[in-house]
Amino acid sequence: MAPGDFLSVSNSSGFSVESMSQSSLANDVAAASAWSFDWHLTKNPWEGLTSSFFMIMATELGDETFIIAAVMSMRHPKFVVLSGALGALYFMTVLSAFLGVVLPNLISQERVTQCATVLYTFFGLRLMYVGARGEDDKDEEFEEVENTLKDSASKGQKSYVRRMFSQFCTPVFLEALMLTFLAEWGDRSQIATISLAAHQNPLAVILGAIVGHSICTGLAVFGGEFLGKRIPQRYVAFGGGCLFILFAILNFLGVLQ
Repeated sequence: MAPGDFLSVSNSSGFSVESMSQSSLANDVAAASAWSFDWHLTKNPWEGLTSSFFMIMATELGDETFIIAAVMSMRHPKFVVLSGALGALYFMTVLSAFLGVVLPNLISQERVTQCATVLYTFFGLRLMYVGARGEDDKDEEFEEVENTLKDSASKGQKSYVRRMFSQFCTPVFLEALMLTFLAEWGDRSQIATISLAAHQNPLAVILGAIVGHSICTGLAVFGGEFLGKRIPQRYVAFGGGCLFILFAILNFLGVLQ
């Protein structure tokens, strides 16, 4: 069949290369618009900043990452420990906020808000229960973290990874970085950061969390042993629980609206 005959058959049947290309272009545009992300950057930044700041202050004071920074600063240079711990916390904050932005684009915003309300309620009731039950023995917690640090140091002295990275970062910096990262992974503050970034301005959430982590870790490094053994943990836990319950109520009211 000649090319002209093919084109004439295509035109007579209503099917042509031009119409096929236009249809393909329309499908590509529709697919791109379906996968466009809503970054929530138009939302009130002050609300996200204050919520994340007070959430970090309520959950990180006296937490495991707080005690790790406090114990390491007693045996190593304080600024090296501070930089390693903050590096891990900053990275975890950005990662958590990114996950909080991605989730609403995969499932509906209403479903994300409902899940955040359930998580806030669970963490709030759990912290209030811990606060009402009483204060844990801080001396035992500090001794447990010290033993963990000693074991990790003895096992990692001949590690190839540590020898390789020691050319760029000191072993103390890497130890503070890795221990803080592992302690923070799956922690309630990480999950709460994901929940906040899912319905608040993520940049404001990151900034508020970074300020909160900087204050808490700075207190741990420069006065951790004193504060860790003298701050009434039951009051901090109960106050943090009330804060999470407040977040749950605000989310629930938003769902009703």
